[in-house]
Amino acid sequence: MAALGILLWLFLFWRVRFEETYATIYYCTFIPVRIHYAEINRQAYFYQKYKKQEVPAAIHFYLRSGKIKFWNINLFSPQTAQNIKNELEKRIKATESPRKIPDIQLWANNILHSGNAVKIILGGAAVITLGLGVWEMTEQLIWDNYIKAWDKVDGIILKNTTKRISKGKRTEEIADVEYKYSYKGKQYYGTRIVYGSDTFPALKAGSKRRVIVNPEKPHECAIMFWYRGKWGLLRWVKCVFFYLVSLGFAIAFSCTFFQKKIIIPETLKNYINSIPAERFYAAIDMERSAVALNSIELRQKMEYLQNFRYGVIRNNVSKFTYIIGSVLLLLAVTAAVFIPLCWIAVVIIGFAAYSLSIPRMTVFDFQAKKFFYCKSFSPEKAEKMKALSFAQVHHLSCTAFSSGNSGQFIGVLAVTHDGEKLPLFKVTGKRLGLLFELLPELAEKMGHLPISY
Repeated sequence: MAALGILLWLFLFWRVRFEETYATIYYCTFIPVRIHYAEINRQAYFYQKYKKQEVPAAIHFYLRSGKIKFWNINLFSPQTAQNIKNELEKRIKATESPRKIPDIQLWANNILHSGNAVKIILGGAAVITLGLGVWEMTEQLIWDNYIKAWDKVDGIILKNTTKRISKGKRTEEIADVEYKYSYKGKQYYGTRIVYGSDTFPALKAGSKRRVIVNPEKPHECAIMFWYRGKWGLLRWVKCVFFYLVSLGFAIAFSCTFFQKKIIIPETLKNYINSIPAERFYAAIDMERSAVALNSIELRQKMEYLQNFRYGVIRNNVSKFTYIIGSVLLLLAVTAAVFIPLCWIAVVIIGFAAYSLSIPRMTVFDFQAKKFFYCKSFSPEKAEKMKALSFAQVHHLSCTAFSSGNSGQFIGVLAVTHDGEKLPLFKVTGKRLGLLFELLPELAEKMGHLPISY
């Protein structure tokens, strides 16, 4: 009940507290997010289609230090979200000096920087899983030593039933076993079982079973059962599993300290400096609609066809990936016949397999001034494919997102004149160099478009 109460508190009791010099949001987190009005260089509002267009769903605060703080206010009522926006605009004073375009190098450094909360979570998870692995291994080694060093005698089971034990609010059924054995002319009784009692076989009273006895303290004993070797192997597998998970968390934790610094090329800096600051901020202010991320990922330089008329960004998926996906889906479907709830794995794997068939490339036609998505591309069919004209695009937007499996990545979006965001492609942090080399060329060829970030 305590855990449920904490979850309800996190997800139901949100509020924003406004003070004279700062504001704090308490929203689905143990750690409140505080922003000081004087530190804010600008703020941007993000909207969602299914809500009122004037009501923000999230707020990004761009600080003078180059860092970004994020408020998610999507779960607030529309009226409360609008009140938060109005209150912030009243308290955050506009800078009297002309606004400058933020340094893109600071922005790049910030999106690759992992916060302290992420480091604490990864480090803590590494330590906890390592501790669980050590615990399992220690218990395994202790029992293995007992089995080798203690004497073995025949015992007779007197009782073998089940009993319920409470673990917090949860109850479990385990074996309630009693047995007797003789050791050096004396009779003893015991209830202890090697490796635990939750998997003990249903043996009838009077059955004989091997018992290990401490020769120095004959009253210390444990009954052994026929699949103890298999159970011991299972415990070793659990140890290895915890160690591998701990190693994964440790690697992720170390990566937060040794993140490669991205150097912004001069071509991109010069291009951004050629865009007036007023045009840059006007582009940011018009970005309104929510966006669904495109699966196309920039993994190599843009490919050019027909004397640089077409620029192609391919999301290369190997045939091996298709084979593995098909095999996993087949195994999951087969397992679902015998294993309850395995249909969930079928849905997940099926969705992943389906995602392989959605548009796999973005193609730019620099001569006809349009772009489109497709599964396969040939210049002969380009005229018949559905496309969007460059003239409908107001500017390009680079938006940072978080991903559970690839960390921080950038979504490159084409923003139309009505503020709608259309995904072009995405790029992970380790390939940002490719993006920063491509951006000025792409923006120039699409009509010298501004680039927001």
